[in-house]
Amino acid sequence: MLLKSKYERARKWQLEQKAQREGEEVYTGEKLYEPSIADEMEKGDMLALMVSGVMTILPVVTILLLIIVLAGFLFMRII
Repeated sequence: MLLKSKYERARKWQLEQKAQREGEEVYTGEKLYEPSIADEMEKGDMLALMVSGVMTILPVVTILLLIIVLAGFLFMRII
């Protein structure tokens, strides 16, 4: 190809612009590494997350179940 270096330079610029528009990093041949959540967590964090999840979800589920049971009692006239 007569203008191969210009073509390659234009193609590289085009890929960089596309990646910039999409919010991606341009792959330069080096290994891209993003630390996972497990790399940033401390020893007791998983237990704390589970306890806080239970403390958040359990009251809501209990209230919803009580509403369903009360609605069943009202419609069945068991009371």
